[in-house]
Amino acid sequence: MSSESKTKTFLEFQFAMLLISGNILFAKLIDESVWMITFSRTVFASAGLYLFLKWRGKPVFFTVTSENLASLGSGVLLAIHWISFFASARLASPAIAVLTLFTHPVITVFIEPIYFATRPKKTDIFLALLVLLGVGILIPDLKPGNDLFLGILSGLFSAFTFSFRNLITKKFLSHHGSAQVMFLQSLTAAFFLAPVCYWDPIPSNFHSLGLMILLGTFFTAFAHTLYVKSMFQLKLKTAGILSSIQPVYSILLAWVILGDIPGYREITGGVMILVAGTLETIRFKKDVP
Repeated sequence: MSSESKTKTFLEFQFAMLLISGNILFAKLIDESVWMITFSRTVFASAGLYLFLKWRGKPVFFTVTSENLASLGSGVLLAIHWISFFASARLASPAIAVLTLFTHPVITVFIEPIYFATRPKKTDIFLALLVLLGVGILIPDLKPGNDLFLGILSGLFSAFTFSFRNLITKKFLSHHGSAQVMFLQSLTAAFFLAPVCYWDPIPSNFHSLGLMILLGTFFTAFAHTLYVKSMFQLKLKTAGILSSIQPVYSILLAWVILGDIPGYREITGGVMILVAGTLETIRFKKDVP
């Protein structure tokens, strides 16, 4: 990969991270259940991506059965990831949700070598542990059984499902277009979550619908397609550690939009995460991923 291509990939990845960081704000801005927000998100995301693929004259389904099955599995994991992520924000806070989610670089560093038969480097392990330490500082004292504790567990579960979804996507679907991959995963997630309509009414007010459309199209379809496109150009551990900047973006956005002012824990932990992301960025510039 040329230096110019690396820079383009890095900038696209960071822009995707900035947009995805805004996702968690919708858990507070939309006055609907986590299930309905996630279901609506998948519906509008898959609809937007379908129109985009048709406009570009691209196929929407894969011709190989195993690849469609991989899309099915990764789509279910994506749905579970989104539900548990938004549940974490509701139970605890948006900051806790994004911070516990971003233990996923640590998970990826240790499971990617098993998946792809490679050996983890000492530097990768060090940076992953630095991220984990930074996240640990950001999390306040725990009391098992309360909403904060349940929110953290939900966020960690979201991290596991996100890591395995990325591994499946990278291993089986990386030779396909990112929009096609994201469409099939979003469509699968929509069908998986469709039963929610039986117990949760579809919102009828324009404010909620407008925010859901914005979340599904721009902050999900576009942002995650850009993320998948960049991820295909990187090693998963590199993408995972680089994406550790997302909690910092999310905390800043929550500060500006929701008025959640970061405390000393957020600042200290955020600095550690930034250091890990910066070091991985320098390594990415030097090495071909």
